[in-house]
Amino acid sequence: MVDMQGSQGGYAGGMLRELGSDILRFPAWWYGAGLLRAATYAMSFITGYARRLGVGVWIQNLFVPMFGRYDWQSRIISVFMRLVNILGRGFVTAIVAVVVLGVFVAYVSLPVVSMVLAVYHATSIFAL
Repeated sequence: MVDMQGSQGGYAGGMLRELGSDILRFPAWWYGAGLLRAATYAMSFITGYARRLGVGVWIQNLFVPMFGRYDWQSRIISVFMRLVNILGRGFVTAIVAVVVLGVFVAYVSLPVVSMVLAVYHATSIFAL
């Protein structure tokens, strides 16, 4: 029979050591590589949403007449309709950006807020 536990405290000692190491490395990862990953994802989500809405295409074709009609009435209607479309799509993109920024700020503040609340509740429990 082979001794699988060895002289380093067995399985429990290794798990506790790894748990302690994970707890100590967590803040560095959360505000280092994790923050960079979250920021990259947030920016790509916002730019992808703006690309899906096609705001740039609407801006590029602002003064191109719709339906191939080149009279002055059609040009005025085309510019007006495209401006309304650009403003609406820009507004939706801004709302999406604000929501994504709020989620990102929540991501950044989550560990600090959770530690403050844990300490607050621990002190109120042990103050009895």
